Amino acid sequence: MSSAYRLLGGPGSPYSLKMRAILRYRRLPHHWIVPNGYITSSGELRQAGKRVIPVLQFPEGSYWADSTPLAYELETRHPGQRPIIPPDPGQAFLSHLIEDMADELLVMAMFDLRWGSMDDQAFCARRQLSGWMSPVPAELLEQRMVEFTARQTRTRAIWVQGDNHVLLMDFYARVLAVMERMLDTSLFLFGGRPSLADFGLYGQLSQCAIDPTASSIMRATSPRTFQWVQTLDDCSGVEGEWAPAETPGQAVDAMLQLVGEFYLPFLRAQAQAVADAADTYTAPCGERAWTGRPDRYKLKCLIWLRRELANMPAASRESIRPVLQRHGCWDALQEDELNNRPVLPMAPM
Repeated sequence: MSSAYRLLGGPGSPYSLKMRAILRYRRLPHHWIVPNGYITSSGELRQAGKRVIPVLQFPEGSYWADSTPLAYELETRHPGQRPIIPPDPGQAFLSHLIEDMADELLVMAMFDLRWGSMDDQAFCARRQLSGWMSPVPAELLEQRMVEFTARQTRTRAIWVQGDNHVLLMDFYARVLAVMERMLDTSLFLFGGRPSLADFGLYGQLSQCAIDPTASSIMRATSPRTFQWVQTLDDCSGVEGEWAPAETPGQAVDAMLQLVGEFYLPFLRAQAQAVADAADTYTAPCGERAWTGRPDRYKLKCLIWLRRELANMPAASRESIRPVLQRHGCWDALQEDELNNRPVLPMAPM
């Protein structure tokens, strides 16, 4: 039996690249595999009973999905081996909170830009399908591009309604601005080594650095962030220490401002809509209102965050309370009737 992991992922998948970067940084033996048949829902992934990527096959042969629970599972399986979760429970929670914002909201800005213009659609569909299907005759590639683009633009139309596009562009610009300021003094959010939060941001920004419109914005306004993305792709040679736990750094503080202003209203409104079986929801995000259809996974995200905060040692919880309160995060992360919903503990699927 091989001792290596097998990571089944894809060239346009931010979560696949996030997991690959984590495995590389932690120096965990692995093979990167773009599975045949993913676009047609056949092949190994179908046999494994998985419909989304990335999928991580453990050395003993089982297949698992969902990048955040997988990152935590690797911490359990390989304790002390270049961990990405800060040892201080307060810092660990803040890292998870920022990573969750990247996974669940920054992804929407990436997706909005990827499928918004004709130029982006043409490039991104061709790039992604070439990665999945090559070698492939040009005629078949063009046929699949039409089908793939139609599916992705339908999804974008569901996500991007009303003021959502303007809101997402503001959010993307502000994330890039925080990253540029961080790079004045530090390469990572929580010290001299990358955390779960860094890898979450990297996953989405790895795609923004490639897709035409998102990349042009990044190159024009945040060139150091563009290079940071290249660095995070393989940090296997990085050695560093965690920052002291007493006070969050400036970049962490600025990210938490975005969490309080954009992400938690977005997350809380969706969770409530799921609980109420509502078809739509509206959330105040920044200076605008976000409108959309609720996603059941967002209820899980909110409850997992609330449980983590509630269950950490009291001293650690109180140590991060001031910064969470300052940015309007504390109240949204307190348990209420939503926590009575039957949500299983966070674990790979």
